Amino acid sequence: MKNGYIFKKNLLRFFFLTLASCFIVACNDDDDATDSLDNRTSLVLTPSDYEIELKEDTPDEVALTLNWTEAAPIGSDYYISYLYKMDLENNNFGTNTMIREYIDDDFSKSYTHKELQNLLVSKWKQHPGDLVKLQARIIGSVEGPKFVKPEVSTVTIKVKMYSEKTFVADHLYMSGTAVNGEDIEILPMESQPKRYVSICDLKAGNLHFPIVWKDENKINAISPVAAEQQITDGAMEAKIKGIDNAGYWVIPEDGQYRVVVDFETRTVTIGLASNFIEADKIYIAGTCVSADVEMTRTIEDENQYAFHAELQPGTIYFPILFNGQKDMAIAPEESGDFTDGTAMNISTMSPETAALGYHWNIKIAGVYRIVININTKKVTIYSPETDPKPMVVSWTWNNNTVTTTIERVFIWGPYDGWAKDGTGDTGFTMAHSMTPSLANPYLFIYKGAELPRKNSIKDKDGNAHPGGLNFKVGPQSAGCYTFGSTAEAIRGSYDGCLDIAESDYNQKQTVVGGQSHNRYAFFSVPVGVNYIELDIKELTVFFDKR
Repeated sequence: MKNGYIFKKNLLRFFFLTLASCFIVACNDDDDATDSLDNRTSLVLTPSDYEIELKEDTPDEVALTLNWTEAAPIGSDYYISYLYKMDLENNNFGTNTMIREYIDDDFSKSYTHKELQNLLVSKWKQHPGDLVKLQARIIGSVEGPKFVKPEVSTVTIKVKMYSEKTFVADHLYMSGTAVNGEDIEILPMESQPKRYVSICDLKAGNLHFPIVWKDENKINAISPVAAEQQITDGAMEAKIKGIDNAGYWVIPEDGQYRVVVDFETRTVTIGLASNFIEADKIYIAGTCVSADVEMTRTIEDENQYAFHAELQPGTIYFPILFNGQKDMAIAPEESGDFTDGTAMNISTMSPETAALGYHWNIKIAGVYRIVININTKKVTIYSPETDPKPMVVSWTWNNNTVTTTIERVFIWGPYDGWAKDGTGDTGFTMAHSMTPSLANPYLFIYKGAELPRKNSIKDKDGNAHPGGLNFKVGPQSAGCYTFGSTAEAIRGSYDGCLDIAESDYNQKQTVVGGQSHNRYAFFSVPVGVNYIELDIKELTVFFDKR
């Protein structure tokens, strides 16, 4: 009996040892498989060249192509996607600096000379003419039942940027077959010295703009990107090229044209003069004022002029000062009453003609708001009855109702390190406050120095969002009526933040007004923002770099 028990005991021991050894072998086999997958080297990234020189004269030709091979297949249970990254070498693919995108429909990425130059200047703040090192990386990200180390391939490319010719001139001329005879000098506007404007007769033919700069006498010219370009509506991209390589814009027919060369935007606009109005200044004139009163060019639109002040009963029209001459005026097509609060068409004529027989009538004394847009060629006159009044909001503080007429909005948040200048609570400064447009009391504008990104907002998941800000109607941090983002936030629990990318510049975002959870909902703005428009009536905001 005892021997039988010992035999059974040894048999069970042998069975369990054998089973355990099977498990060990299986685990070792699995480890070997994982080691093999982790050491794959099929994915290889290769640039078209490791050293490239960007060329200004061939902006649309491909300067750099990055090709990669396919990552090694793993199995039907696994899916491989390709994550592409690019950054300056010294940035080490930082979250805020790198380009990052999934590319699954191709095994290459290309950049033209212009695209790469613009990326280096605009995104990575490099200077034209610099020699920089870029790093590109492709990652074969793996999705499947088990973690598998992705294949990664990285290359470094040296890029010599081109030195862009600077848009500066002592004198600027019009030249070509569209000009009758010798070159014609085109002069800068008094109010905008980087904007050269001429209203002149041109023939059907071609046109470009030779430059005199210091000792360079018409060596370079402002020309289109292409060798020859038909004129189009709106501003056209311009380049400075050597005079022998400079292209031309084509003037289709004889006529009087308005020609604008804008050195700041590096554009040229050419169109029939009858379609445009040019102005250095616009004035209120007529018997409703004792003397001409200058209107204000609005911050948000350089083509828009506004006035908001007292007028007396009488006539009204609008003389234009351009290049030192006040020989044109904005007036109605027929004299009569204005359509209150409605945009009206305008015509242009001499101030003398407008004063004698073409003007609008102001019937009662009072404060009027007048808005003229010389681009749309519209004028809107608001009487004291229709003049938009500043918005009034009510909110609660210490169980008391507070009523605020919104005439200034403060940018507030950790973006500036909670700076203060004595205006109010911590985080409020007059330098980062916004005032309403003279044309619209609900549109608040910030235009100034680039906003800092010193501190961050942390969301409910602990993610940091640099440059967090929102907008408050008074210099009070606690409880104040606020215009926040649509990000999820809960008072007393967690903040929220809506990230704004450079691609969102000039794109309207929704804001939420009140003093609820929206006070804890912020916007995270990118590097470079120096312009904001907040519309507290439409509840929108957009950020820009201007």
